[in-house]
Amino acid sequence: MEHADVVIIGGGFIGTSVGYWLKTRAGAGLSVVILEKDLTYSGIQKNFSLGSLTQHFSLPENIYLSQYSAEFFRNIQANLNKDVDIKFTPNGYLVLACDKYAEQLEQNVAVQKEYGVKNELLTSADIKKRYPWINTTDIKLGCIGTESEGVFNPWALLKGLLFKCHELGTTVIKAEVIGFEMEQQRDVLMEGVPPGSFRRINKVVYKTDDNEEHSIKFAACVLAAGDNSGEIAKLAQIGNGHGLLKIPLPIEPREFNIYSIDDENIKASINTPCIMDTSGLWLRRNGLKNNFLCGHTPLVNNDVKELLTDEYFTNIIQPSLLNRYNYRKEDQVKRLHTEVYDCNTYDDTGILGSHPYHSNLIIAAGFGKLGCHHAPGIGRGVAELIIDGRYSSIDLTRFGFDRLLVNEPLVEFNMY
Repeated sequence: MEHADVVIIGGGFIGTSVGYWLKTRAGAGLSVVILEKDLTYSGIQKNFSLGSLTQHFSLPENIYLSQYSAEFFRNIQANLNKDVDIKFTPNGYLVLACDKYAEQLEQNVAVQKEYGVKNELLTSADIKKRYPWINTTDIKLGCIGTESEGVFNPWALLKGLLFKCHELGTTVIKAEVIGFEMEQQRDVLMEGVPPGSFRRINKVVYKTDDNEEHSIKFAACVLAAGDNSGEIAKLAQIGNGHGLLKIPLPIEPREFNIYSIDDENIKASINTPCIMDTSGLWLRRNGLKNNFLCGHTPLVNNDVKELLTDEYFTNIIQPSLLNRYNYRKEDQVKRLHTEVYDCNTYDDTGILGSHPYHSNLIIAAGFGKLGCHHAPGIGRGVAELIIDGRYSSIDLTRFGFDRLLVNEPLVEFNMY
């Protein structure tokens, strides 16, 4: 293909959701191409922790996106295909808070109730009664959602989105993006740009497995390449230029270890909720199996290399496990897999919307695990920007790149 109305760089959860929504709304009226360098999705298939859905957020945008995801998941077969089964199990999501974070939890719950979230505040005694295997001596409060929260199969979701994209006429190409071509637009006047010097991207250059290079001209390009988005942005001079191109796209890969816990003393049923501890430790049952999965949500300023070390497990994760669940033997906890997410190192919140210089480049990256959880709503939002020129369902304007220009971080105060 030499031309497409929209080129999407990245065929993961967000990229395929964008393709799905563009073709669902516009049909044959829009030609859409997805460029994805790994169509085996080997990394995503092993990302066990992606498949959980919660509404425990402080930002209204995240609450609305979770609510829409729950609706999309409940009607997954009507939305995608009658054979798609993501095994969505609404078993809830329990957030724990010690004295230090109890007030923030209460504030978050108040915000959530304003936006229609159904949840319940629990005392330490309430939590102990429901889940006697949890140590609650240092817990002040907990909050559990009473609907639309739980676990699902993320790999089944991605396969369903990808199949539907094919069915609707989206072209998917196995390719690695290696550059952009730009065209001079002398009649464009932009603050900070010398008159007559504006150059806008209009083609994406990619390489196939046989090392052949090709280019596609586009009207709009969506950058949804996950943890590689920051590097691809540099190919469009974002972070390498002057003025509006001086600020880089601050998205980098961040790796986390996921652990398996085999402990018969943790008595849990299929209805046991996902649990987010006040320390950043999370725990969830591994589907219908008898073991549990756990990991740790680090701070955005944690050293990336530190997260995979034995010292990080020994000093951060293991003490939290011992305190909260008191497992008996060290060999009951085993490293299962290392997962990789796209991290926005500026404020740890996703970046969504047109770039201020390249207005035909829409960024949709840096959402971390929420890129999977919120893919239905994010993809719908990008399609609205392209087709309608504005958000018409959920206003996601605050996720835009402009907050980097004015240095106004958008911080989500709840861990997930």
